[in-house]
Amino acid sequence: MTKEEIDRLLDDMAAEAAAKGDEGLLPGLLYLNDKAYGTEIRTETVSAVRGQRYRGVRVFVARAYDTKVLTRAETAGMEVGAFEDLTESIPNPV
Repeated sequence: MTKEEIDRLLDDMAAEAAAKGDEGLLPGLLYLNDKAYGTEIRTETVSAVRGQRYRGVRVFVARAYDTKVLTRAETAGMEVGAFEDLTESIPNPV
């Protein structure tokens, strides 16, 4: 998945959640394959407690992961930390 595809998916998920009035449909966790990490997507390590974030969404990175986004509802029972508001996409530096 490219950065643009992930950004579009995050925005689409946020729009659907707003349209349905269901916060459980908001982005809750981004699984990121290690090949995309640092090349396609640059995350920010906010703190040891809040972990890595991309546009406010918690990020888990591993070679075994397929890049995908889970909703907040899908993360029930997982330790992803507190949910944060989705922030705007920032273009990749040229």
